[in-house]
Amino acid sequence: GKVFDETGDRLTPSHTKTAKGRRLRYYVSHRLIRSTGPKDPSGWRLPGPELETLVGKLVATHLRTPAFRANIVTDVSTDELVAIDDRLLEATSKDPDVCDETRVALLTIVGRVDVVPGNIKIELLPNEITDILTVDQERITEENLNITSEFQHRKRGVETKLIIADEAGTRDETLFRNIALAHRYFEMIRKGKTYHEIAEAEGASKRRIQHLVELAFLAPDVIRDVFEGRQPAGMTSEWLVRHSFPPIWQEQREMFCAL
Repeated sequence: GKVFDETGDRLTPSHTKTAKGRRLRYYVSHRLIRSTGPKDPSGWRLPGPELETLVGKLVATHLRTPAFRANIVTDVSTDELVAIDDRLLEATSKDPDVCDETRVALLTIVGRVDVVPGNIKIELLPNEITDILTVDQERITEENLNITSEFQHRKRGVETKLIIADEAGTRDETLFRNIALAHRYFEMIRKGKTYHEIAEAEGASKRRIQHLVELAFLAPDVIRDVFEGRQPAGMTSEWLVRHSFPPIWQEQREMFCAL
């Protein structure tokens, strides 16, 4: 009940099951699932774990910023400032991406989340901040309880990825490994090996070698982005193998930016 979209519509928890019985959780704009009246296709359908992790990361980052730690409490003494730092560092010591307990604790202090295209706004609850810092609520500066961040909302196959702006994502190890293989295969071709010979030596199909070797012609900065986990969410090995892309580097950049 804390998440709203740009129209003020509340996002309702929902779930589906895959053919294999895997349960997938979502936050869905109420107008998409209401039982009466027309359904508005402009509503949101966001993956629950992705949204919760993104919010947890933003809250943790905000609590760790020097500006927040220095200004969240009025008339703070030097000793209090040290204590505030210790309590905030303790509250954010574990990554909410991997620690369920930390993520739940951080989400507890969230009062409201507003999601609009390209932007997310989070309001923190002053009473929850008070409990963490053990100070009187009257001393909390409420202007420091608002968090705003840009984010990317990208489709990746049947999944949706939510990526905080300027944050490196998780490296796609499959894609990175296939790019390395592509350069290896291309070097073998330069030395006179045929696709058939490479396929036999590598224990792969000739068609697989032909598809992968195209990755050797990716622009250097595109490869760097893959290494750093900053490639577009839709840029996967599967997509690159199934779609042709231009050899001209600038044209590649323009194509991949749209993924």
